[in-house]
Amino acid sequence: MATDWWLFLEQGERSHPSFRHYAWVAPETSFGYGQDWDWVQKQIGPDADKIVRRPTGGGIVRHGKDWTYCLVLPNGHPSFSMPALDLYEKIHRAMFRCLKAQELSASLKPCPELRQKGIPGDCFREPVARDLMTEDGSQKIAGAAMKRTRAGVLVQGSMDLAILPALDEEKFFSAFVDEVSRLVGESPEYVDWPPEFAKGRRPFEKKFASLAWLADRSVS
Repeated sequence: MATDWWLFLEQGERSHPSFRHYAWVAPETSFGYGQDWDWVQKQIGPDADKIVRRPTGGGIVRHGKDWTYCLVLPNGHPSFSMPALDLYEKIHRAMFRCLKAQELSASLKPCPELRQKGIPGDCFREPVARDLMTEDGSQKIAGAAMKRTRAGVLVQGSMDLAILPALDEEKFFSAFVDEVSRLVGESPEYVDWPPEFAKGRRPFEKKFASLAWLADRSVS
């Protein structure tokens, strides 16, 4: 979370979108900016000590076997004006095309016809419109959450890799980067983290780890 937030705040200094993707070194749970901390703790149970509140919305997401990405669109870029639902759908249609290229089936549906019983407010058990689903609509493959400010748009998304055992992950990641580049009208350019990155994100590491942020988002 600290890295995504640093990237979002630093984006104001740049004129081009930024994209990064990553995996988790250990199981962890994130929950949405607007969710109630006490309620979330009750849902998570004994795993509540491995949890972080996202700066974006949405529900509970269990990380560990998923692939996660962050997309930042700065205010000065043409993609910033794209309506949220359009952006959400275009991202998932891009994923759909990347899966189809590997002959893996998926669909975009408003809501699965077969709902799995699970935790209320659990992102992957309560799909919403334009989520990426399995072809029969019974399981959610990917979803995302956003935050829009005057400075830009932050998109944080996750794909459940456990549902896709036949996926060639490296091929998918490469293809999706190309898709996102076309979506925002830019050519991909791979860059290293700047020298100020480690020091710059340190305050945000403390922020997202603090009880004040977890409980009531009181740390600015």
